[in-house]
Amino acid sequence: MSRRLRVLAAVGALALVPLVPAAAQAAEAPAAPLETAAGHFRVAPVGVWNGTVTFPDGQIEARMSFRASGKLCLIAPPPGPDGGVEGKGTWRGTGRNTFTFTVTERFFDGSGATTAVLRATHRATLRGDRFTTEGEGAFYDASGQQQGSFPVTSQMQRESRADAC
Repeated sequence: MSRRLRVLAAVGALALVPLVPAAAQAAEAPAAPLETAAGHFRVAPVGVWNGTVTFPDGQIEARMSFRASGKLCLIAPPPGPDGGVEGKGTWRGTGRNTFTFTVTERFFDGSGATTAVLRATHRATLRGDRFTTEGEGAFYDASGQQQGSFPVTSQMQRESRADAC
């Protein structure tokens, strides 16, 4: 993978919320429950989250928002005049304190043209106002050709219970 693609992958891993072991120190507080149609309580990560996404070549700061509808969006980094990244995806509860999410991030230049895409899947564990993830990411060039894949982890802390998408 070229240096430029590695840098783009690093920025893209942001939305991966991909994480670190500090969440293991978080209190074992119950997650805010969301009652499903089956009557089982599942995790509800609704709100804005900040944290660190770690991947083989480094780590980045991330900010994302989860909606009650099962949608999520990348909030930071915001795009600039030379381009940037935008990301969106979906999440679903998988257990009392666990959920999964997938995210697709589109990298674009100053004219708005897509320069690369990052796709990631995460398995998350929520404890109080913190969650950690383990997952996999794949990076694609502008023509859709996979350039590489990598493991990713993240550690996130809730900023707000209101979504910001």
